Amino acid sequence: MEAKSKVTPAKYNYGWVVAMAGFFMHLCLGTLYCWGTLTPYITSYLRQYDPTVTYADSIIVFLMTPLAQFVAMPLGGYIEGKIGPRLCALLGCWIMSGGVFLAAYTTSITGLLMTYCSLFGFGMGIGYMSPIACGMRWLPKSKGAVSGIVITGFGLGGALFNIIGAAICNPHNLSGDPYFGAEVADKVPKMFMVLGTMYAVITSAAALLLRNPTKEEIIALAAARAQEADAEAAKEPLIASDAKKVKDATPLEVVASPIGWLLFAMLLLGTCAGVLVISTYKTYAVSSGYSDATLTIIGAIALGFNGGGRFLYGWLCDNLGYIRALKICFCVQTVLSLFFLSSVDNPYFYTAMVCLMVMNYGGNFSMFPTVTAEIFGTKNVSANYGLIFSGFAAAGISLKIGLMYFSYQHVIYLCTLVTGLAGVGAFVLECSETKTKNI
Repeated sequence: MEAKSKVTPAKYNYGWVVAMAGFFMHLCLGTLYCWGTLTPYITSYLRQYDPTVTYADSIIVFLMTPLAQFVAMPLGGYIEGKIGPRLCALLGCWIMSGGVFLAAYTTSITGLLMTYCSLFGFGMGIGYMSPIACGMRWLPKSKGAVSGIVITGFGLGGALFNIIGAAICNPHNLSGDPYFGAEVADKVPKMFMVLGTMYAVITSAAALLLRNPTKEEIIALAAARAQEADAEAAKEPLIASDAKKVKDATPLEVVASPIGWLLFAMLLLGTCAGVLVISTYKTYAVSSGYSDATLTIIGAIALGFNGGGRFLYGWLCDNLGYIRALKICFCVQTVLSLFFLSSVDNPYFYTAMVCLMVMNYGGNFSMFPTVTAEIFGTKNVSANYGLIFSGFAAAGISLKIGLMYFSYQHVIYLCTLVTGLAGVGAFVLECSETKTKNI
């Protein structure tokens, strides 16, 4: 009689290596958030060629970058499915790094829109989900942890490269009133070249570590999960038997789903306050007497909180469930938004408010990939999340329109209102989930 073969469970899960590689890759992708610190230098540089350029004009570069990212993310999901996460990540990161490097040769907002906005955002969109989707294939029961680890890098990258950018452009901590002179502005092209080169080196090294599990590894990982499930079933038989099986949805099914549109709306409404604060905290506080060095430090600390918030809310998704995590995030952000404007009178209070608002803002980007995978499955998570992510792009466009017709103070209060509506969306999502379970 032939002996029944046994499958040996995997000794360790390479998914944690993928997650850490994604962390370092996202350190560079996350330099999108350097704009709040670097915009005084960049805008001052542009004013040497066009003195009419103001901060209100140059902010469009930051607000439109997520639109380029949104356009590329579904394409990135398709490319990743065809050539794998490693090559897809390399392609995206090289386009992104090239956009930053080429920005050194631009002297207008139009040039920046073509390079630092379009190429940067498009490359970021191509490579953004590769480490997350790859890591979730290795660790399907730890989606929040994978998303949190990778996206934490996205938040911390701005903190690191903020300091590097400021050290290159303004090493002597000169003050802008509100713009800088040639001594600072002339260093902007060098800054773009140095940062673009650093991004290319770091992201390439990280992307080379990405790979999907082989068939043999999938079998071994499944065996390990089966053992864990058996042990869990022995302790909690009712919970184990009630495990939710998720059907892998296609992007077209996501578009046709009311839940897909609800998630889009929640991401749009829930990120408005954070986008506004992270892109304007420096220019808003300059009029209150804050020095450039002080605001650079505040920005670095805030972006550290941005990274921490991504990890925190990824952990909350795994341990409390994504519904509770969403409720906490939006409720806290609504309260914080109410006090943001008045906080500028006290530097400690202002630092705390910026940090906490940016932390909650960052949490969206670990929660929503997790929510997308939990509701619509992991097979097409890159493309599906790309569609949901368009809510973030719409937030940037909405803010630009809002700032054209309303004062900064009024836009902040509008952000408070819409963040509260995002919290209402979390309750609607909960009701939908409850109704589905009861069918």
